[in-house]
Amino acid sequence: MDDADDATRDRIETTDTVCIRWRPWPCESCGGSSTPLGFLVRCFGSNPKVPQVGRNEQIDWFKLWELDRLLEWIQSCEHTQWLDLCLPRLDQGSEHLVLFDEQTSEVVKVTLPGTYGDYYEIIDERINQFDSTPAEYLLRMRWWQKLFSSAPNPIGMTETGQIVSRQRFIQGDPDPLQREVDQFLIDAGAVAVMQSCWLWKKVDNESKIEIWIGDARSDNFVLAQDGMVPIDIRIWGVSIPAVDL
Repeated sequence: MDDADDATRDRIETTDTVCIRWRPWPCESCGGSSTPLGFLVRCFGSNPKVPQVGRNEQIDWFKLWELDRLLEWIQSCEHTQWLDLCLPRLDQGSEHLVLFDEQTSEVVKVTLPGTYGDYYEIIDERINQFDSTPAEYLLRMRWWQKLFSSAPNPIGMTETGQIVSRQRFIQGDPDPLQREVDQFLIDAGAVAVMQSCWLWKKVDNESKIEIWIGDARSDNFVLAQDGMVPIDIRIWGVSIPAVDL
């Protein structure tokens, strides 16, 4: 573990500094007790006029519509302001820019422009990928926290609608074996859908849905002193098919 920590420290020291301009979610006085996800759910009650286009085009429309609602909401608060955050770059993947805050021992994740993750569906026995919307991204964080207690905490947005989150920096072995990750998921009550494609699911009896877990590859987990910890996974909900009696 010391070697992994030293490697991370060396990596941080040799990377560049990135500055982002962001704003926190509205304060309790302006936003009440609403979370950003709860706010979006209420917005859906306004029955937005969704264009009659293909599925991917509808997803793109919802991404922009939800982004606009969140930006309007975040700027409606009179007690917050735009802030500049400058931190060293730790990594960048297909979904996030990852920065490191040494003072708090946390990573700051910033979604890439227009990107809020993705989810998978099995259609005709093949895996199909679809983009997630901001609401689905926020729901993913909620399920992640419920299942594994290690999810990033969304704290606000940038001027261009990128979601900013904080997550504790996980110290440990960044290269666990895949069989160790698979056993961790089994112990958590998940079952494999397509194990070779790192796709799992778990029934959530409370909400009566299946929570699917994607991209459960070993390089998205860290083996910490107190056990396996996911640091970057896909999570989404799938309705349980009705059973004919």
